[in-house]
Amino acid sequence: MNITASISTDILAIIALCLAICLAKRNPIINNYKNKMYISVSVVTIILLVLEIITILLVLSTNNKLVVFHRIANIMGFSLSPVVPFIFLMLYDNNQKRIFNKCFLAIPLYLNAVICILSYSTGWIFFVDAQNQYLRGSIFILPMIISAFYFVMIMIAVKRNTDEYQIDNRNFLVLIIIMPMLGATLQIIFEDLLLIWGSMGISLLLYYILLRELQFKYDIQTGIKNRSAFEKEMEQYIKDDKNAAIVVLDINNLKKNNDSYGHKAGDEIIFYTAKSIQESFATIGKAFRIGGDEFCVICEEIKKESVDRGLEKLDNLLTKLNEKRTIKIEIAYGYAFYTKEETESVYSTFTQADKAMYEHKARLKSLCGRRIND
Repeated sequence: MNITASISTDILAIIALCLAICLAKRNPIINNYKNKMYISVSVVTIILLVLEIITILLVLSTNNKLVVFHRIANIMGFSLSPVVPFIFLMLYDNNQKRIFNKCFLAIPLYLNAVICILSYSTGWIFFVDAQNQYLRGSIFILPMIISAFYFVMIMIAVKRNTDEYQIDNRNFLVLIIIMPMLGATLQIIFEDLLLIWGSMGISLLLYYILLRELQFKYDIQTGIKNRSAFEKEMEQYIKDDKNAAIVVLDINNLKKNNDSYGHKAGDEIIFYTAKSIQESFATIGKAFRIGGDEFCVICEEIKKESVDRGLEKLDNLLTKLNEKRTIKIEIAYGYAFYTKEETESVYSTFTQADKAMYEHKARLKSLCGRRIND
């Protein structure tokens, strides 16, 4: 590949990624965690692109005084290479608290970094001789193998988190993941081709576009899916032969709390309510915010006992949360089951669940009234 063309491509990728980072900082994508991970992976990719430009220029030089800089640049490049797919993998970890899993998955990164550092004198990964000439080492492919491992884990994570992506988005995401893998394969086969980090830069730009598109499915205030995503999910049950439980939830006394404590307090109640609902039904259903203080959870092919366990978990979470709060959070809920053969429509099931929720709300108000009288 033409050296000038390689450098020009890398510079364009750096400029494009810098613009994407600026946009991500100005307009956070999906949620703060994903935004942070996206910016991190973009920054590491920019560093690798800069290192690639430096090593290209160093290869052209025959000045043996640059040998040390050439070796250090290669150590940094090969050490950071698997870090990019590792951070990408963190984007798909829905449970951000699984610290042990993340530490365990990071072990290959540390192993690779140690071997790369030792390659300064051993030449295991790369070798830069006294004349400043670069050669591949005997285990040159190790960083590629570790990167491939993380990309495979990403593919598994994408398949596992099917609720986050519709089928067309999933296919687009697979294409984004395959692109740098293909670039790495071609670079291993054809040593003169420098495709890995240019293709990674393109993938990150495409991924930013995908995240911006996905953002229209999420409620900005709470981070869970919005009314639009809810309507699409409901339409899917009309097309498919699937049964479901529909849980409708509503925050009690939100207007009263807004009037008494201000809208900031009300927004906080909505946020914690959404997080509690999402955590309670994380393994069995999809949570949506369908109105100001209204939420819905759709659980596919599930039994009544599982729904009851989810609601019990929600009650327990709210009890613990309210112990620390001055303004208490109270939620009314109701549910109904949709069976294609027996139920008129999925929307009639929603109406039944909504009615059950209002019956529960009335019981809670009645109970509250009795407590006041007592």
